[in-house]
Amino acid sequence: MTTTPRPEMRPFRSPRMPAFEESSLSGGLHVVAMRSARVPLVEMRLIFPLSGEQLLHRADPLVMSRSVLAGTERHSREELAAAFERLGGFISARVGRDTLEVSASALSTRLRDLLGLVCEVLTGAVYPDTEVRTDRARTADEIMILLSRPEVLADEAFAKRIFARHPYGSGIPRPNSLRRVEAPVLRDLHRAVFRPRAAHLVLVGDIQPRRALSIAEAELGAWLGTRVKKDAALPPLPPIRPGALELVDRPGSVQSNLRVGGRAPGRADPDWPATSLAHAIFGGMFTSRLVANLRERNGYTYSPRLSVSHDRAGSTATITAEVSTDVTAASLVETRYELGRIASVGVSDEELESARQYTIGSFFVRTATQAGLASTVAALARVGVGPEYIASHPKRLARATKAEVDDAARRYLAPASLATIVVGEAEAVSGQLSLLDEVTTRRAR
Repeated sequence: MTTTPRPEMRPFRSPRMPAFEESSLSGGLHVVAMRSARVPLVEMRLIFPLSGEQLLHRADPLVMSRSVLAGTERHSREELAAAFERLGGFISARVGRDTLEVSASALSTRLRDLLGLVCEVLTGAVYPDTEVRTDRARTADEIMILLSRPEVLADEAFAKRIFARHPYGSGIPRPNSLRRVEAPVLRDLHRAVFRPRAAHLVLVGDIQPRRALSIAEAELGAWLGTRVKKDAALPPLPPIRPGALELVDRPGSVQSNLRVGGRAPGRADPDWPATSLAHAIFGGMFTSRLVANLRERNGYTYSPRLSVSHDRAGSTATITAEVSTDVTAASLVETRYELGRIASVGVSDEELESARQYTIGSFFVRTATQAGLASTVAALARVGVGPEYIASHPKRLARATKAEVDDAARRYLAPASLATIVVGEAEAVSGQLSLLDEVTTRRAR
């Protein structure tokens, strides 16, 4: 049997930084306008930070993200949607871990009209009572379906474990709390959240960046004068306390959901490029050690992985695996074995170059489209990182040495420094898990 040799990695070509302008407009709005003329469109991302108090009462901003587009003083919901469609685009809003994001697009020749409509939403959303009732009922139904998925319960339980009393650990709002959201509350919340101070506007497309800044200043003028003193700062993340393995009982479950993780360096941290390569080698790509062990050699799970969430208060790495009940302990043993191996022995030269090629290539693919580039720049702005990262990050990945990657693995992937939870049927798995670790058990919410 012959095998096809792996292609050699081509010499790294330094990425070209797209032309951009960055400024602070009236009212404190941070704006990045970037030229990407692949197609005659413009992508907009408008990021609003949420305060700790708003995250603790997440039902309100979640419903607000649906109802903010339910109509303005000039347009109904249907008329507003039609107005954006006439510009060749769309508008949507969603709540993330700690922000509310408004996304929109249009033909680049209609940028002025796009921002004018966005300003209308920001200054004139009316939250009709009937629309809010419909939106909250639909959202409650969607959350009820979401909470029936074991992986969602596992993610929520893990957040509670590593974030404790921090707003990030507050969990998914329950259907009953969503059904109690009222339109007057959303009108007050709108004024508190949709304010220019501390917000980020990203425009990417077939535009002239400096002219785009002028258009933004002119078309958003009525909103830029908004004054709200309340800050949206978040407390720092608590330290990770590995402690006992936490078992969340889900009676009748035929699988176990494993979550192992801890802190990660932020995007601006000098450790991040080397750490991201260590993450890729361990569990961030299909040829990772975790996949080779749990999927290829043992057949315990289909797609184990390591992912990183970069948030305003800090960054977190999470190892995820969904396994059959009977191999719960075995899967955890193998996961910890691979963690211990990479932390103590490090990585090989071949693994490093493969991860480097994958990580740089993935970043280029992610930023190859206008939408991907806009979302990436917005994600950077959200955590206080400038658009120069688009060019500097691939260069830093290309320069990361094996010694730096080995050191990052020791610092961030040592199993003794990570917290572990398992969601599954306690009666079936507690015995096998107790052979590995001290176990504390609680019922799922």
